[in-house]
Amino acid sequence: MPLWPFGKKKKPSQAPIAINRNFYLSILAGPGALPPILQIVNPQGTNGAVQGFGAPLSEGASKDLLNEPLTTGAYVLTTTDKLTILRMDVFRRADVSNFNIPTDPMQLEAAKLTGRRLARAEQSEWLVNLQFQGYSPDAYISVNYMLDIASRIAALTDGVVADPLAEVYRLPDELTVVPKLDPRIDFREVGSIRAIRLEDGVWVSTRGMVKFDLPEYEMFGLSDDLVDAAARMLISAAQQTLIGVPLREGDTAFAMNEPLQVVAGSRGDWDGREVFELRDRSGSGASSGVRAWMDQGN
Repeated sequence: MPLWPFGKKKKPSQAPIAINRNFYLSILAGPGALPPILQIVNPQGTNGAVQGFGAPLSEGASKDLLNEPLTTGAYVLTTTDKLTILRMDVFRRADVSNFNIPTDPMQLEAAKLTGRRLARAEQSEWLVNLQFQGYSPDAYISVNYMLDIASRIAALTDGVVADPLAEVYRLPDELTVVPKLDPRIDFREVGSIRAIRLEDGVWVSTRGMVKFDLPEYEMFGLSDDLVDAAARMLISAAQQTLIGVPLREGDTAFAMNEPLQVVAGSRGDWDGREVFELRDRSGSGASSGVRAWMDQGN
């Protein structure tokens, strides 16, 4: 998925991505008892556990609790170097009145909450929230640690992972994409693509870049036959941004003979998120630029 201009490279001195304090994941887990902490995380990473440390946050808690099933309460999970710190809060789902599984068919489809994902969500008894309390100077390591923890909990509990900022639900094996676009981070593991039909065509956009205080990307006015290519183009733009080669307002991108212009987004309902629209030179929609990129064999 080539991105143009091709000469843009990450500066060696550029800082890694930042992690927004509102980045969290929720695991809908169960039914049945939850696993002990040591099955989720332990210092050696044995028996399929993630390597790291975990403990209850309750004062004076016995170490014996590490081998007992998790129960409601707060816990801390860290990498072995203790640079990444996650807070884990465990609730019975019935006790969380403000958490509701979507029921509208269009919302379920948009969030990929269908089939096995929906079945697991509906049968779940527990809600396990993961949120950063501290992260490594190499934020990619911390993001992957959270993904590994969420995947492990979901795998052990027949659960499904809700990613609110990416507006998507995933099964545990869907948190790891093979092969990765980049070994450090892959947008498809931390974000998603939405396609919404409007009066003037399909609106395609990224979801999840806000986790890193980065802009979302969007295109408008697309016909159905261009949606898949537009999604791949936005994945490429988001991926480049995550590894330190962002598009900026005023840039042009993709097909050199019919480039898309990067402008400040103004149409979507983004609730305060920063967003860039990729737009044809005509100033309306993105169909010409997407089709030109497809015609190059992409």
